[in-house]
Amino acid sequence: MKILHTESSMHWGGQEFRTLLEHNYLNEHQHESWLICHPESQLYQKAVTTGAKNIIAMNLSKAWRLDIALRLLLICKLKRINVINSHSAKDSLLCLLAYLFGTPLVRSRQITNSIRKKFSYSHCCSHILAAADIIKSMLINAGVDQKKITVIGEGVDLQEFNPNVDSDYLKKEFNIQPNDKVIINIGMIRADKGQKYFLDAAIKILKLRTDVKFFLIGEATEASKPFERELIESISQHKIADHFVMTGYRNDVAAFIHLSDLVVVASIGTEAQSRIVPQSFATSRTVVTTNAGGLTELVSHEANGLVVPPSNAEAMSEAIIRLLDNQALKHKLESAAYTMAINQLSFEQMMTKTITLYTQLTSPHC
Repeated sequence: MKILHTESSMHWGGQEFRTLLEHNYLNEHQHESWLICHPESQLYQKAVTTGAKNIIAMNLSKAWRLDIALRLLLICKLKRINVINSHSAKDSLLCLLAYLFGTPLVRSRQITNSIRKKFSYSHCCSHILAAADIIKSMLINAGVDQKKITVIGEGVDLQEFNPNVDSDYLKKEFNIQPNDKVIINIGMIRADKGQKYFLDAAIKILKLRTDVKFFLIGEATEASKPFERELIESISQHKIADHFVMTGYRNDVAAFIHLSDLVVVASIGTEAQSRIVPQSFATSRTVVTTNAGGLTELVSHEANGLVVPPSNAEAMSEAIIRLLDNQALKHKLESAAYTMAINQLSFEQMMTKTITLYTQLTSPHC
């Protein structure tokens, strides 16, 4: 099968990460996948530097550029593309011409923002691939036919994320002592990711105990740099730099998760299921998460993790302390989480569902 992925986003986050993983998987498993993205985007840079094949640079920043739409149509015809998977709003519109000329168009949606353009989902694509049940519910509430929506949640590479990952070098890099407890948060530095509340929870905990080190792993976008500066100033103001580290972007997320005692997902807004949850589960690490977006589709309170209200540093700090003080509960949650990852959340399973959807859409009876 020949698949064309398009992504107009300029940034690098969970959505772009998943797009590149899907593209690479298809090329490694007897399919032919092409990925079109902006030449100045972080996705393009990551794809090129990691040696991904079949990458095409194209300016997808303007949704109504007819010349770009014609180029996409021509690519579909010349490369005999069977199905297009568009990942953002602008590139979805640019793919409309190819769709009207007969190439099935899957529109992926991975954010929980309000649905502003029902028409484009109802009439300008063949099918919608939602990354969480909550996204499907939002689309249905906006008037989109539920038969047109398939939910395929997050998956994890079980070879990269597992209980046997090497993280010893991080202990040396960050001077972590044998008795230190490590709490981490991973994601783009943005207000909606709730890092302010993660930091506030850390401040509360560090007033009670000093054997805890917190790590915030991720980088800011140009737009979120003022928010990043606020976090840095707060760390300095509270004099906790020895216990709260902002690492910036790291390629070794698997090692940080393995290093950790707890993983905190602090999101307060646009979150589907978060790839960090299955990655943590597969590494047999406990997750404390808010109930924002579709996070509780994977994390069940006191079954395989702890769930707290969003924007609530007090509840978050209490949940963290509870797990640090109750190893029996922590181990019980980790065991359940790991079992779920192995049985239900592998990237292989996710891609099998995705390829099945592509096959159905290219069927002459579809």
